[in-house]
Amino acid sequence: MTTTTSPVLRRALTGVALLAMGWGMVPGRTQAVAQGGVYAQADSVFIDTLDVLVLLPFGLQVDTLPGGFLPRKAGRLREIALESLHGLEAASRELAEAGLPVRLHVLDEVPDSLGRMQFNNLDIAKSDLVVGPLMRENVGVAVPRIDRFGREHILLTEQPERYVERGLAVRQSVASELAAMELLADLVATRHDTDHVMLVVTGASDAALEAAFEAEFNAVQREKWLTRHDSLRYALLDTIQADARSVGRLADHVSPYERNVVVSVAGRSARSMWAALQTELQMNDSSDFVLFAHPEVAEMPFVEGDLMEKWRLTLPLTNQIQWQDSMRWDALEDFRLRMATEPQKYAVLAHDALLDAGLRRHPWLQVKPWAEPMVWEASEASAAWSNVSWSLKRFEDLQWMPLDSCGPVPPFVPRMFYTEGDTLIPVPEKYQHLFPEEYPDALAPNKHP
Repeated sequence: MTTTTSPVLRRALTGVALLAMGWGMVPGRTQAVAQGGVYAQADSVFIDTLDVLVLLPFGLQVDTLPGGFLPRKAGRLREIALESLHGLEAASRELAEAGLPVRLHVLDEVPDSLGRMQFNNLDIAKSDLVVGPLMRENVGVAVPRIDRFGREHILLTEQPERYVERGLAVRQSVASELAAMELLADLVATRHDTDHVMLVVTGASDAALEAAFEAEFNAVQREKWLTRHDSLRYALLDTIQADARSVGRLADHVSPYERNVVVSVAGRSARSMWAALQTELQMNDSSDFVLFAHPEVAEMPFVEGDLMEKWRLTLPLTNQIQWQDSMRWDALEDFRLRMATEPQKYAVLAHDALLDAGLRRHPWLQVKPWAEPMVWEASEASAAWSNVSWSLKRFEDLQWMPLDSCGPVPPFVPRMFYTEGDTLIPVPEKYQHLFPEEYPDALAPNKHP
């Protein structure tokens, strides 16, 4: 990895180098031409060097609050920027050791006090690829310049389609949540197609994810309608109108006489809803639940582990370090020794994105990403590349386990309920056919004339 020095220091070092060349202390360009092969081979290293322009939100010119503290947003952005930079530095070291020298040119994406961007066209022209910016407003400013020079552009944060669907040179390294919703919907429609599946719809910032899940689930269910009764057996999604703070009338849809498959694809913006959902499911402890959720639920500390295991919580996860693979241990140990911490999610994503860019150029490189390899899928409409490397995990034995390593969910066995005086609680007519001994004349819903 090559670090970038300041212009003043660079000019000073250049002057010293020229003086030394003049006195014969350091072999110069003329000597390289005369001696031929040795220096020609050395020059080829510089030709093959991967020049990377890194734009991250350090906010070096952000005004501080009284007392010298940064505003909360600026402070958090700087933490993310440093974490991403550490991941890029680790990747550049690994690529260099594998035979691909990397030069990182790191600049602040946050405009200066006059509103001017701190990178220019020359910075982009001298680079082979651009990583960042992270903030949407800065991406919008950088995109026209990057496209003008035809440089490969790696996005580390999820951006609107207008910034992603710009051609084959753009890759959004953060995994697409829409792809995760389709994967989750296919799983639910495969394993719980005859159960009562409910989607808690918040209509908030994750409305697009909710719509994608509903569309995919209903499409899979409709494909199973071969006879006139199949629409009752393979029912469409039952949507429950809620909001970011509550679960609406979820209790009215829950029944103890069938398996209740509850799905919510709202993330951190609906923390209050998730707290209410956990309470609602606890209050209906006589019912059987299976829960499917947004990936960010795995990071919500108030969701209790015992309850997640009881409800067989399943969700898609990405960017997870593969600790079980010993081939990754040396690189991870090197990062730990340098940073005195484990690599966090932003470092892992930046590290793997740069390694992926190097491997696409030189597949012979012997390097391994920390997480699962990125899986690229091109949109048929726009040819935009999206990362779809999601894996389904279930919370089991107080840890996240790959779904194929978990045991099957046992079939639901309906049961009747009694009062404290040992009196049978009447079963609703809809479920009486499940208990033929008590209700011999009851018919299943699809058997009614």
